[in-house]
Amino acid sequence: MSFIYKVLVSDMELLAAALSEINVTVAVKSGAGIVEPGGPIRAYTPHSVRIRGLSYNRDLHEFRVSGEAR
Repeated sequence: MSFIYKVLVSDMELLAAALSEINVTVAVKSGAGIVEPGGPIRAYTPHSVRIRGLSYNRDLHEFRVSGEAR
């Protein structure tokens, strides 16, 4: 089995992830790697997403949820 991920972009996707309390991984969009290994979204605005007490800029970071490829 392999693992894939979905990048959360829209407010609706972030809201669904926050309500589901699923772990969200934070990565730098420039490809510099993973910043936050995973945690539930606690809040979000049009400019940032808060995970584990830290706010991440939506323009600089991408927010991923893992899934299993079939």
